[in-house]
Amino acid sequence: MNMSEKTQRILFRIIGMYCISCKPIVEKQLRDERAVKRIDIDYMTDSVIVEFDSSLITTEEIKNRLEKSGYKFVRTAP
Repeated sequence: MNMSEKTQRILFRIIGMYCISCKPIVEKQLRDERAVKRIDIDYMTDSVIVEFDSSLITTEEIKNRLEKSGYKFVRTAP
């Protein structure tokens, strides 16, 4: 394990996710990404928190990957 890992947290609001069955669709977009440590999705508050290694993936790449699920994501302050 590399000690220079830079774990960061980013928060997005999801536009248009209304049910728990949507959660796996969103999670699937980042599941195979080793830079992503954790994805926490709360469909009740329309929020997604992603913990990731910023030396391996950018916030823009995360947003682009998430939007492949068909939903719109808006970055918000943590």
